[in-house]
Amino acid sequence: MVKPEELIRNDIPYQRDGKIFHFILNEEQRPAWSKALEDYLVSNRVNLQMKRKYTYQKQMMTRDEKRKHFVDAVSSGQVIVDLASGPSGYFAPVLDSLEEDALFIATDACPSVLQAHAEACRKENFYLFDTDLDRELPFRDESIDIFCGNLLNNVNNYDGLIREAYRCLKPGGKFCVIEMFFDQASVSYKSLKDQKKIWASPETYADYCHSLGFDFTGSDILLTRRGKFSESDYYPLDENDVMTIRTMYFEKN
Repeated sequence: MVKPEELIRNDIPYQRDGKIFHFILNEEQRPAWSKALEDYLVSNRVNLQMKRKYTYQKQMMTRDEKRKHFVDAVSSGQVIVDLASGPSGYFAPVLDSLEEDALFIATDACPSVLQAHAEACRKENFYLFDTDLDRELPFRDESIDIFCGNLLNNVNNYDGLIREAYRCLKPGGKFCVIEMFFDQASVSYKSLKDQKKIWASPETYADYCHSLGFDFTGSDILLTRRGKFSESDYYPLDENDVMTIRTMYFEKN
């Protein structure tokens, strides 16, 4: 099995604490959003209940063929990196499908979230990287088999993150993502397009990835919805906007 240290660039400093590799070495380097989330989780003594989330996601992410296909696609690599993992635990069924010599790395910048994952999964081939995804990834060129992610649109430098993923993928490596998109007739699409957001629609997303050198290999619609899930959601901007949540599959040529 490849060791995590073998994947890290020589010019990137880090500190290791058990299963967690810290690339954010002081609080000045930590993103503002992760500081705010950490303060909230700690001050309110929030129990993320990660083991329970893993159990739930093992059911949710295998409940139909489209989700099973995503899990199978992500599980097929030897070195797998999940981007902006967060507290959802959506990748839990992938952990059960890993080959013994495969390696899975989850990434986030919130210490409490990272610690919760470390305590929930004791597998020897599971590690966590404490890293700011708005900056360069710490991986060597052409060192990763698969990058995956679930709703990465909260990453400010989303286009830069995908560009970095392309750099780090081996030839033939895969980028598998679940993302939300909007119909091109919607108010939300027009706003996102004006902001040059690559996730405005499946077409803008695929076009951007193609411009980097990716081949688009397929997509499945997991959910179609009109309007917001809750009043606190920022998108969609109009109650009549139609949103789809899709899997998107790409391969580095």
